[in-house]
Amino acid sequence: MEICIQAFDGTHDADDALKSVLAAEAEQNPWLHQVAVVRRPVIGKISISATYDDEPSEVKQGDLASDIEEAGAMTGYLIGSLVGPLHAEMTALEASSQARALGGALEDKLLHVDDIKRFLPRGTSALVLVARSDINDRFVDVFDAWSPNVVRRDIAEEIEERLHAFEQRAHAYQQQQASP
Repeated sequence: MEICIQAFDGTHDADDALKSVLAAEAEQNPWLHQVAVVRRPVIGKISISATYDDEPSEVKQGDLASDIEEAGAMTGYLIGSLVGPLHAEMTALEASSQARALGGALEDKLLHVDDIKRFLPRGTSALVLVARSDINDRFVDVFDAWSPNVVRRDIAEEIEERLHAFEQRAHAYQQQQASP
């Protein structure tokens, strides 16, 4: 397994290239529906979108943090309501701001925002595919006409290490649950 990233000069160039290739080659290359698009506009936040089996999804920088902030505000409001209406509003405000800060940090880590910022300057975009080497070879070939900057990295060892660590934790948990 490897990750293949193809960086394009414009914010929408990766989208345009993917749409063009999908129209021409989607039937011969069904893996094209598993390609993610990362956009870093000149002004605005990073967005990541992907389509899996015709179900599009998009995450923009700030979406997850906003959801966490809303949950924090609701939790604060409910807890504050036990004391009284004024306290509920103050607790909701405090919980909202704390959740926003923690949510932003968590979101940056989950989306690898720092890595994206290092790799993609403002006003650029990229196509990303995690697949076998032979599929990534074809992935690079079909977008060659756009001359993107291509970066490939083998992730099999990293995935294997993470699976092994997970297996060890699961085994330890099972032993802990089995012993009285």
